Amino acid sequence: MKRTITLLLIVALVSLLTILATGCEDEANKNASVSEAQKYNVATDAQESAATKSGSDASKGIAGAKSAKAVDITVFFSDDQSEYLVPETRHIADTENLAVAAMEELIKGPAESDHYATVPSETSILGVEINDRIAYVSFSKELIDKHWGGSSGELMTITSIVNTLTEFDDIQKVQILIDGKVVETIAGHSDVSRPLARDETKIKK
Repeated sequence: MKRTITLLLIVALVSLLTILATGCEDEANKNASVSEAQKYNVATDAQESAATKSGSDASKGIAGAKSAKAVDITVFFSDDQSEYLVPETRHIADTENLAVAAMEELIKGPAESDHYATVPSETSILGVEINDRIAYVSFSKELIDKHWGGSSGELMTITSIVNTLTEFDDIQKVQILIDGKVVETIAGHSDVSRPLARDETKIKK
């Protein structure tokens, strides 16, 4: 009788151990599945985040391109008789120093076939500083060395520079400098040693 009870106990113990082992294996498989799902979700979330960021960056790039500003400025050249100034409108990128940009456009020369340059193309603009509504504009020495001469030509050069710069509201007069220094004249006929005011009478009507 005791032997039978012992055998029954052994069988019951083996069965219990088998059930426990099966339960642990199922739990491990379940945990593994959850872990894989979590990994997938994390990867998916990361991909979605990257895609969202990429889209956002692309939108920023487009917005940046659209927000680039441009402005219209007026530049004065000479007519075919070197008697009057004639205006041309230039569409340029907005910058912190539009006065320098305007002088660069003046040096480039006219776009219209019946308009004529007033500043030698070899000239460089060295800078423009504005103080008390006076623009101090410095050119390289080529403004003098490469100038074609003549009283009319010199006057067109001076008035084109002054009238172009005084198109800006914060500039009332212009002091022309060569290499940062005051000079008496550009071609020997007109005085440029002092700040000069705009001359509306030289603009062709």
